[in-house]
Amino acid sequence: MSSYELLLSGKASFSLEVPYRLYRTGDTKNNPLFVYLHENGRNLSALEKITEPLRPLAGYHLLIQAPYADVQAGSSERSYYWIPDYKDEQTITAAREYVSEFLQEVIDGLLPHIDAGRLVLIGWEGSRNQVSYFCATRPHYINEMILFGGSVNRSWMEQESTRYKHLRMLGLSGKDAEITSETSKTIQRWIQGGS
Repeated sequence: MSSYELLLSGKASFSLEVPYRLYRTGDTKNNPLFVYLHENGRNLSALEKITEPLRPLAGYHLLIQAPYADVQAGSSERSYYWIPDYKDEQTITAAREYVSEFLQEVIDGLLPHIDAGRLVLIGWEGSRNQVSYFCATRPHYINEMILFGGSVNRSWMEQESTRYKHLRMLGLSGKDAEITSETSKTIQRWIQGGS
């Protein structure tokens, strides 16, 4: 019989390399930085195709892929998720914070190199919890939030707080959630203060 002794137990950090793409459209002077978070189960290539009708919006367009890969065998294209399939709320919230720190780091790294007047965070139903959490915990970063086919998860927002007073939100559902050149025009009017 062999005996063994535990010498050390701990945790180690690891980094993931997550792709993103930044586009510039039209006269970008003092125009928004649009940050797109794709739906869960998609990837950067799918996000590029979906958002193509929105690229005529003057400004910068930052497309970021979710960090966590789906490990299903046999798929030709890998799917990515904002949060792994955790079961308990404390772990999920910690993972949302970790992803938000990553998003903040990417945005902070880009802002000194571009002339963005404000930040517009855009997501879909499958990314609405990450979009909502980022806006709730970093309201000073965001000026506008747009959600396609979903609503804001306000569970992280303090009910009577003035921290979100400046934050404008647009929810598009049904036919309005179809991303077309008309959607682009609607968003452009809304960004410029119209309805």
